[in-house]
Amino acid sequence: MDLQGSQTYVNLQITLANLLEDSTLLDIYEKKSNEEILIPISFLFNTNARNLRFISNRIYRLLNGETTTLENLQTASIKEDAELRQYREYSRVAIEEGFDDIASLFNGIANILLNHVLAYQDAIENLMNDQMYCKPEESLWICLGCGNILSGLCAPERCPVCGVPGGYYDQLTTYN
Repeated sequence: MDLQGSQTYVNLQITLANLLEDSTLLDIYEKKSNEEILIPISFLFNTNARNLRFISNRIYRLLNGETTTLENLQTASIKEDAELRQYREYSRVAIEEGFDDIASLFNGIANILLNHVLAYQDAIENLMNDQMYCKPEESLWICLGCGNILSGLCAPERCPVCGVPGGYYDQLTTYN
């Protein structure tokens, strides 16, 4: 039997959605326990959320196979673009119903997702044009490890401050 046509496939989809929701809730709970300075409980929430993310990764691969970063960027861009339109509609409905504060919340979420989509599209373009770590014009590069900033056409092969590989560098932009 084909996995995609089975109830097992549906069960895996539901399981993935549940695990992702649960790990996000545990992240929220972790933050609250940190605020209350209940550090052992914070560590418990953090560990359990991490466990769920590891399991989620396995189930995602069962459902989708191995995907490339480029494919993941394209999927994320399409998904978040559709969601931002949904949040714009939610905002319209909230205004009609007199919930202006909630309409602002939905619009704010849509704006954040729009920023994500633009960043994904920029990353897609950089990967497809082989310009992730080299640009045609001199740029500022920031080490995502230690924060070191260098100028040049390309990111260095290794950070001269903390020693991480050049893959830790990103072009310094307004969204860093």
